[in-house]
Amino acid sequence: MRKGLFPKLAVQNIVLNRRFYFPYLLTIIGTAAGFYDIAAIAYDEGMGQLRGAEYVAMFASIGVTIVAAFAAIFLFYTNSFLMKRRSKELGLYNILGMGKGHIALILLWESLYTALIGIVGGLSAGVLLYKLVTLSLHRLLRLEVPFGFEISPRAMAATVLLFGGILLLTLLYNLRRITVVNPIALLHGESAGEREPRTRWLLAILGVLTLGGGYGLALVTQTSEEAMLVYFLAVILVIIGTYCLFTSVSIAVLKLLRRNKKFYYQTRHFIGVSGMLYRMKQNAVGLANICILSTMVLVMLSGSLSLYLGMEDVTDRQAPADLILSVSYQPEEQAGPDTEALFRRLQEEVASQGQAVTEMEGNFYFPLTGDGRDGVYSLRSSGSMRYSSLTLFTLLTAQDYAALTGRPVPELGENEALLYGIPDTALTFTDGERPVFSLEVRETLTDFPTISGGGIGRVGRPAMVVVKDYDTLLRLWGEVFSAVGSASLPVYELRADLTGTADEKYDVWTYLSQEADFTGTGSWSSLRVSSHEDIYSDNFGIAGGFLFLGVYLGLLFLMAAVLIIYYKQISEGYEDRQRFQIMEKVGLEQREIRRSINSQVLTVFFLPLIVAAVHVAFDFRLMLQLLQIFSVTDVAPTALCSLGTLLVFAAIYAAVFALTARVYYHIVSR
Repeated sequence: MRKGLFPKLAVQNIVLNRRFYFPYLLTIIGTAAGFYDIAAIAYDEGMGQLRGAEYVAMFASIGVTIVAAFAAIFLFYTNSFLMKRRSKELGLYNILGMGKGHIALILLWESLYTALIGIVGGLSAGVLLYKLVTLSLHRLLRLEVPFGFEISPRAMAATVLLFGGILLLTLLYNLRRITVVNPIALLHGESAGEREPRTRWLLAILGVLTLGGGYGLALVTQTSEEAMLVYFLAVILVIIGTYCLFTSVSIAVLKLLRRNKKFYYQTRHFIGVSGMLYRMKQNAVGLANICILSTMVLVMLSGSLSLYLGMEDVTDRQAPADLILSVSYQPEEQAGPDTEALFRRLQEEVASQGQAVTEMEGNFYFPLTGDGRDGVYSLRSSGSMRYSSLTLFTLLTAQDYAALTGRPVPELGENEALLYGIPDTALTFTDGERPVFSLEVRETLTDFPTISGGGIGRVGRPAMVVVKDYDTLLRLWGEVFSAVGSASLPVYELRADLTGTADEKYDVWTYLSQEADFTGTGSWSSLRVSSHEDIYSDNFGIAGGFLFLGVYLGLLFLMAAVLIIYYKQISEGYEDRQRFQIMEKVGLEQREIRRSINSQVLTVFFLPLIVAAVHVAFDFRLMLQLLQIFSVTDVAPTALCSLGTLLVFAAIYAAVFALTARVYYHIVSR
């Protein structure tokens, strides 16, 4: 054969098969661009130097691994579909006299063109989109947007190596396929699997059990700790159950419908059930993939969005003032801080930095962790202590509570208290065996002032206890220390708001935590200075990183779902065309054919979305418990985020259906 024939045939094949090849090329370009951008962020050393962006490199590194694995799996999946659609063409080449070596050369040139277009196009798109990606990331982290344009050689090299390796492996797979399969098998490759599907009862039972097990774990989990332990197990069970649902349970249900003769022997039901029966056999894995990808998109976007939107409130609870000074002291050895001197010294130190204190308040409290329920709590720390039964108590004096809230407090006895956060009517604290002290609850409080020592951000139920006075607070601490041998030190917390901008307040905090001198303000063990701006940066660094990764991966998975839907519509169009042509020839009206097509396509097409919505509904409880780890406890915003994400995704899903259905109807009606 003359020189240059094979490169020309390769180009011609790509153009003639553009309905299959162009989406494949766009997939390579899209995933390569996505991998380059996430890798460029992960390899950017300057990102870790930005305040609040320390977590971005960690999230980006996770994203690099996920995108790389996703690219390998998905490109192999789309390549296998592409080769199946072209099997008749390759078999015809062989029968017309072209050897398998010649076909291999054509595939080699096609792979070279695909790699050139996909990788170069992906890098070009990635470089152009990188500025938009970093702009979005800085907006999420609430940082100033940097100027300039950067190209990451390291990310480029990683992209070329990854996608070059993936395309090389797909080429080797394709070459092996044409080597071991005979030409007749290639000619009939598109019509493989036309026999009636068998009912796999064992697989159907496995699907019901695994799906029920995953849902059951989501329903019985009670705490954040348990949610962390069972979440990935529940996800694996639901994924297994989803594949079994579409490959076996659906076939079993359709066969049961077929056995109902009154239902089955009606024109619309007869065509619809029989059509879906074959469609479930040939496209069950594709439907399951669409369902799982849709679920992943919904869960990632709704969860990360809920975390991000709830972080403002979390930050205000963790840091209720611009500056928080926490002074710990040992009551048996130290008298504690001189609160008046501490007030004066803080004002002086802030003034030395050109700012002023606008408001200041303080209170004593004693943190206490109890393990138990129903009014009885063990104070002894042990390996058996579980987060599921932990309560994080903050003991506060009545005087401080009245000063913070402006509400009068009833006269309390030595062993009486006011309680907020749990429904107990009495509190008994033990050393694991014997009681240490008990408090009778005089009144249950409906709200409580926010102080940073309230256990927010830690796993466990927060509870506030108001006791008679400062002497009672120290007495209870002493009883705990004597009984258990250790106890968290009492704390004096001073909260102050400042004048100035956010950056100026951050600079004041940096000075206070590193250089300020608080000697002469009493006797205490340690003094720690916290900043609203620092906590704000950390929280939005974490939440923004999660949201960025969730949106980024969500878009990739959405692209994968759209491509599977597109290929599924094309595949079913070619499979259904001959079937409906036969029905038309034997006298079935065009109107009935179209009604049947609409019924089948709509039912099967939207089944993955419906199942995905059910998955998200059962996952909602687990999502709430995982969000509690980050102190996001408000249910309503999380529910709105989940519902809003589902509605937006359903609208996109319907739009994709409308666009791809045109391709299907065009193929069927030809």
